[in-house]
Amino acid sequence: MRIFRILIGAGLSFFLLGAGGLATAQDAAPSTPPEVPQQASSGSSDLSQAYYHYMLARRFKELAGMYNRSEYVQRAISEYQEAMKADPESLFLRVELADLYWRVGRLADAVREAEAVLKVNPDQDDAHRLLANIYWRNLGEARGDVAAQESLRKAIEHFEALARLNPSETDTFLVLGRLYRLSNQPEKAEEAFKKVLNGEPDSKNAAAQLAQLYFDQGDYEQAIELLNKIDEEEMDAPLLGMLAYAYTQTSRFDRAVSVYEKALARDPDNQEVRRAYAEALMGGGRLAAARTELEKILKADPDDGSAHLRLAQLERQEGRFEDARKNLDRAQTLMPESLEVTYQQVLLEDTLGNHEQAIEVLQGLLKKTERESGHYTAGEASNRAVFLERLGQIYRNEKKYDQALEEFERIRELGDQQAPRAEALIVEALRSNRQPERARKVADAAVAKYPKDRSLRVLRATLLGESGEVDEAVRQLQELLNKAPSDREINLAIAQVYLQAKSFPEAERAARQALTLSSDQDDQKYVFFVLGSIYERQKKYDLAEEEFRKVLAVDPLNAPAANYLGYMLADRGVRLEESVKYIQKALELDPSNGAYMDSLGWAYFKMNRYDLAEPHLERAAQLISGDPTIQEHLGHLYKQMGKKALARQAWERALKDWPTAVSSDFDAEQAAKLKKQLDELKQQLDGEKSAQR
Repeated sequence: MRIFRILIGAGLSFFLLGAGGLATAQDAAPSTPPEVPQQASSGSSDLSQAYYHYMLARRFKELAGMYNRSEYVQRAISEYQEAMKADPESLFLRVELADLYWRVGRLADAVREAEAVLKVNPDQDDAHRLLANIYWRNLGEARGDVAAQESLRKAIEHFEALARLNPSETDTFLVLGRLYRLSNQPEKAEEAFKKVLNGEPDSKNAAAQLAQLYFDQGDYEQAIELLNKIDEEEMDAPLLGMLAYAYTQTSRFDRAVSVYEKALARDPDNQEVRRAYAEALMGGGRLAAARTELEKILKADPDDGSAHLRLAQLERQEGRFEDARKNLDRAQTLMPESLEVTYQQVLLEDTLGNHEQAIEVLQGLLKKTERESGHYTAGEASNRAVFLERLGQIYRNEKKYDQALEEFERIRELGDQQAPRAEALIVEALRSNRQPERARKVADAAVAKYPKDRSLRVLRATLLGESGEVDEAVRQLQELLNKAPSDREINLAIAQVYLQAKSFPEAERAARQALTLSSDQDDQKYVFFVLGSIYERQKKYDLAEEEFRKVLAVDPLNAPAANYLGYMLADRGVRLEESVKYIQKALELDPSNGAYMDSLGWAYFKMNRYDLAEPHLERAAQLISGDPTIQEHLGHLYKQMGKKALARQAWERALKDWPTAVSSDFDAEQAAKLKKQLDELKQQLDGEKSAQR
C-alpha cells in the first residue's frame, strides 16, 4: 500500500543547499493528490510510522531551506529513510528522497534512487521528471565532451518518456525541442516545437525556438514566414530582433532596418538590438547612420566589445584597415573568448592579402572548436562550416586546390545540414581548377543525394550551360521555376546561362523578370548588376553604365560594380581619369583582388602610364595565374615597353589558357584576334634576330 501524498507549507519560500539553488515548497511538494487510505489492515501501524516520519522529513526539509543548516538536511534524509523502512514499497517516498538528494548536490544518490524507482515502474513520471531535470541542468556543468554527450542523451531519454506519458504537457516538448537542437537532430526538434505551437499557437517561446532552429539550418525564409504569423503588436523586442536578423541574412536590409527601429521603439535601451540595427544599416550601405548608432553605444559604454567589433567591421568595409585593426584589438581585449572577433580578424587579414596569417588564425579557430567525439550542436556545426569554408576559399584563391577540397570535404562530416553546401563548394573548386567533367559528376551525385536542395540543382544547370548544353540547362531551371514562379534567384540563374551563351535578348528578359520580383533596393541592386553586364557584352555602353550607377546609388561601397564601371570606361579608352577613380575605390575596399588590379593596370596602360601599369598588371598575373585576359593585357604592355620577348610569352600563355578558363570574358573571337597579333609579333622577333646575324 502507498503512503498518503499531502501538501504542506504551501506558499512558503525557502533555500536548499547545494546545486539545486533556489526552490520553493511548491517545487518540493508532491505533484499529485495523496492516496486515500483504505480500512486499516494488520500493517496499519507501519503505515502510520511511515506517515509520521514523512511529515518530519518534510519539516526538516523546510527548516534546511529557511536556516541553511546542513544538520537539518541530514535529519530530513534520515526521516525519509525511516519512512521508507516503514513503507518499503512506496515509490513516492523514494522519488521524494531522490529529489532532496539532487537539491543538496548529492547527484549520484539522486540518480540511484530515481533509477531504482524506474526499475519497479518504468512509467513513473515523477522519477522521469527528476532525472530529466538532473541531466538537463547538468549539461552546462558536465566536464569533457563525452560527459556532456552522455548527459544530453539521458536528458533526451527521460524527456521523451515524459512526452509519451504526458502528451498534453507542452513544456516538455519545448525542452525536448531544445535538446534535439543541441544533439543536431533538426527534424525531431522541428516536430517538437510544432507540437507546442499546435497546442499553444500563441506561444512566443516556441515560435522563437523554432525560428532559431531555422536560423541554425540557414533557412531564413521559413523563419521569416513563421515570425510574420505573430501579430506585430504582440512581438517584444527580442522577437522583432529575430525577424530583423532573418531579413539581414536574406540581404533585405531595408526591411531589417524598419523592424529593428520598431524593436528599439519598444526597448530603446536594448544595446544588443541597437548593435544589430547598426549592422543592418551597414549591410544596406548606410554607413554614416551605422557609425552614429555605434558611437551612441560606445558613448554610453566605452568598453562595449561588441560595438568595437561592429565598428571594426564597418571600417573594413570602408577600406579603413588600420582603424579596423585597432577596434578589433580592442574588441579582442574586451571579449577574449569571442569566436566572432577572431573570425573578423581572419576577414581583415584575407582582405589585406595576408593569407598565411589568415590561415593560421582559422586553423586555431578550428582547433579551439573541435570536439573529441565529433558530435556538434547545430550552432557549433554551422560555425565550423563557416571556418572551413573560408579556409578552403583561401586555398582555392591561392590555386592550392587539393587543400581546398580537403577542407570542403571536412564540411561534409558535419551532417546533412551542412553537406549540401560542402558539395557546392567542391563543385566550384573543381570548376576553378578546370576539371569540368569531374565537377559535373560531383554535381550529379550531389543532386541525386539531396534532390530537394535548390542551390545544388541551380549549380548543376549552370555547369550544363557552361559546357554548351544551354537548352538543357534552361529546361532544368525552368522546371524549378514552374514550382516557384516568383523565385527571383532562378530567373537570375536563367539570365546568367543565357548571358554565357550570348543569347542576350533571352538573358535580358529573364533579368527583367527577376527585377519585377525584387521588392526592395537590396534585391534590385544585383539585378542591376546583371543587366549592366548584359548591356556591356552587347556594347550598349550607355545602358550598361546606367545600370552600374544604379547599383552604386544603392550601395556606394559595391566594389564589383565600381570595378566593372571603371574597367568598361578604361577598355574603351574614355574618361580615363574617372575610370581610375572607380577602380581605385574598388581596390580600397578589396586591396588584394587580382581582377581589380588588372583593371587599374589596364586603365594606366590606356593613359600611356606604363610605369604605373606594369606593377599592377604583373601583380594581377601573380594573384590570378592562368587568366587569359590578364595575360593579354600584360602582353600589350610589354610590347609597348619594348619587351617583346616577354610580350610573346604572355600572349602564348593567354592562348594556351583560354580554352579551359572559367571566365567568360575571353572568347574564341578574342583568341583569334590575339593569335593574329602574336603571329605578327613572332615575325617581328624573327626579323630582328635575322638582322642581328
